[in-house]
Amino acid sequence: MAARMTLTGLVLMIVVLGFTAHAPAITPEEFRLRSGADVVALCSTPASDPLYSAAVHMCHGFGAGAYQTIMAMTRHEKLKPVVCPPDPPLSRNEAVRRFVQWASDNPRYLTEPAVEVVGRFFATQFPCGPK
Repeated sequence: MAARMTLTGLVLMIVVLGFTAHAPAITPEEFRLRSGADVVALCSTPASDPLYSAAVHMCHGFGAGAYQTIMAMTRHEKLKPVVCPPDPPLSRNEAVRRFVQWASDNPRYLTEPAVEVVGRFFATQFPCGPK
């Protein structure tokens, strides 16, 4: 019985290590935010990654900065709003979750500059209706 439990434990350990070994690790390159793929990589970093904390903070900061810039332009009297946030607004975590899902559904945009991809997400997901 003990040998069977040891064998089961060993098999489970191999399976777990196999899955974590295949999880893409974040690298310093993604922090350069050269494309939408970099933003998605940062926002998708697993909690087990050594750079998780830095990645999630960069993801939230970049997304919040892009959103605030869009909203500032929206308030300009001569510009038509392109993003109308939902009421009540999404939490940051929910917005990031939706962004990652949207990016997964729209990989054709991920080679574009990072800020354009984030802006496209906001504009397509929260468009302003006719006023």
